[in-house]
Amino acid sequence: MRTQVVDELKKLALTGYTISNELPYDESGLALYLKNPKKIYVDRENVEILPLITTLNSADISNETTTVRAYYSIDAKQTPANYDSIITSLRGIKSTIVRDGANSREAFVTTTYEGDLMVVELEYRLTRVI
Repeated sequence: MRTQVVDELKKLALTGYTISNELPYDESGLALYLKNPKKIYVDRENVEILPLITTLNSADISNETTTVRAYYSIDAKQTPANYDSIITSLRGIKSTIVRDGANSREAFVTTTYEGDLMVVELEYRLTRVI
């Protein structure tokens, strides 16, 4: 799913932003999105399986949730004029990600501050019943 997210992000017309193929952290654990503002980094996917229905004959039904996070930073003192439209575009790719049997598609946006930078974290979460 990570590759799909990167590919879908590259299709967007995000003036002033670039999409990286690299993971968001270097080998020492330093967040690359803090070193390179306006460059979007996508992390590895995380898969979580939670029981939905447990049966006596071991034919359990579970929810499989796959999550991918993307990160970027911008100058906190000068938020770009197109910030809201960029967030809308970034959230919108959740419906373009192909995942067989996905019955729930969610996109969450969280902002935090690191010094003079506003860090934007996007979380794409797709759930399917298995």
